[in-house]
Amino acid sequence: MTSKTDKGAKDEGDKKSFRRRQYLVDRKRQLATTLRVAGLVFILLLTLNVMVAWQSYSASSAVMTSDPVMGERMRAIDNRNMAVTAGISLIILAMVVVRSVMITHRTAGAVYKVSMCLGEVADFNFDVHLRLRNDDNLRALEEPFNKMAGNLKRQTGENYQAMKKLADEIEEHGNPVDAEMLRRIADSTARKLK
Repeated sequence: MTSKTDKGAKDEGDKKSFRRRQYLVDRKRQLATTLRVAGLVFILLLTLNVMVAWQSYSASSAVMTSDPVMGERMRAIDNRNMAVTAGISLIILAMVVVRSVMITHRTAGAVYKVSMCLGEVADFNFDVHLRLRNDDNLRALEEPFNKMAGNLKRQTGENYQAMKKLADEIEEHGNPVDAEMLRRIADSTARKLK
């Protein structure tokens, strides 16, 4: 049995886990998804940068054949523009990585919270209440889960009362051993709920 202080500490732990300050709840999957997205964005940005650089180089080469001084100036401007474009591309790539981690967190964090609550229900704790954040992707599961936990608690209470009543009826018909066994089963179930 857990004492009230242990249960209070557990509740504080649940509150901390609910806040999910750690964005990589499921590191392996979140990072794999982020790397796939970032890889695709990197390829697209690299292609864009190469196309812009090639177009600038072609224009500079054409001018260089007719006016070498102007061609040198254009080449310097092109190099600066390519550096700026590459810098902007790196910033975009970094923003994509951060945003991807945040988006995968909305699902992974919610899955983590749902699995914690399911574990509580599996341990016969039907007082659990699933609470997800407004921007979590699995927010639609919150109400049905809480309804299910409430129904399980109600049904278990009704089953307990029905077993006690059945035990009384069995005892009235002259079978106290079976009645006592049924009462013990009912009491065992009631203890699991507390």
